[in-house]
Amino acid sequence: MENTLFPISMEMHMGVALAALLVFGLQFIRLRKYYYLVLAVAMPCSLLAYVFDNTTFFYALGIAEAAALLLAFVLSKTVD
Repeated sequence: MENTLFPISMEMHMGVALAALLVFGLQFIRLRKYYYLVLAVAMPCSLLAYVFDNTTFFYALGIAEAAALLLAFVLSKTVD
């Protein structure tokens, strides 16, 4: 059995992350809402967990992802 970080395969994770980049990137271009830009960058950054094999980096990445999602939420409620 393969040791994995996520409940889906790496190929599926890459597909979902790239689809999120495309969708949120297009939404940012179309609507000019900054939270779409934050999401377009944050979602593919989760793929960095496959690059670095370091527990500290993994937790730092999780905190950064949570902060990006919180920032996107705040921007969606405050900035037009």
